[in-house]
Amino acid sequence: MQRENAIFQRTLDKLKIGVLGIPFNVGWAEVADGIAEAPEALRTAGLVKELSATGREVFDLGDVQCDLPKRDSANPKLLNPPQVIALSKAIAPRVAECVRAGYFPLILGGEDSILMGIVDGLSKSLNKRFGLIYFDAHGDFNTPETTPSGLIGGMNVAAVAGRGPTNLTNIFGHRPQLPEESIVLFGTRDLDDPEKAALHNSKVTVISANEIRETGGSQAMRKAIQTLKPHVDTIYVHMDVDVLDPAEMSAQILPVPNGISLVECGSALETAASSGMLCGAAFMVFNARKDPNQSEARKIIGITTRLSQSLVIDH
Repeated sequence: MQRENAIFQRTLDKLKIGVLGIPFNVGWAEVADGIAEAPEALRTAGLVKELSATGREVFDLGDVQCDLPKRDSANPKLLNPPQVIALSKAIAPRVAECVRAGYFPLILGGEDSILMGIVDGLSKSLNKRFGLIYFDAHGDFNTPETTPSGLIGGMNVAAVAGRGPTNLTNIFGHRPQLPEESIVLFGTRDLDDPEKAALHNSKVTVISANEIRETGGSQAMRKAIQTLKPHVDTIYVHMDVDVLDPAEMSAQILPVPNGISLVECGSALETAASSGMLCGAAFMVFNARKDPNQSEARKIIGITTRLSQSLVIDH
């Protein structure tokens, strides 16, 4: 206990949070442009102020900048790869710079198709094994051969694991970016049949929304961390807000019934943050256009501040 308190005090004194926005929509349909407005909407609703009120040093590092090539939807099974690739390459150095400067990166999206850029930035700056806990209603484990939509926002976890076309899996010159045993899907409840089969034949761990409701968010997160511990030294948490039940979070692009609650999500994030293993977090796919009075943004800020209050870094 004394050692834990010492770790907490040391990291509380030194830890600074860097807020980085990714205000783009490149891997989703153009009709979902409300997600590109999410970083600014969360800032306007008071995210930086509320995080600072938890006693942390919080710095707004601005937004990733990228001159995107022309949108390319010629291949219905792989929509818009040039923009996804360009933005991923722009994100990676910003994330790496954030970590090297001593910040805990808190990333605001945007959407999930650019996961490859975040993972590369962490990989190059951490110089240690890290794992991914991916909060999402969906598996995002499709490939062009299995996708029902062609959206790269439904393929990014597979791409990070080295599955899919070379232009996605080898953006940064190596594949896979993460071994499958270093990935946990958390809160999953809507899988396409081929995607389900691919996950069954993989080493990715799936902790479903049903399991989280049965055991509670904290216990489910402890399971996720224990599953990863033999394979990783640190963990990145990536959250798509559609992991939440639509009754509790209306500002979603692709809502799926029977999601986890804000309480379950908050307790899971607190457990991850207090584990000493967290190296970064992202909150993605928040549809600002479905939140005219900022009430939904304040819910995201609430669970984000719970993470901040519990954050201990021991790696």
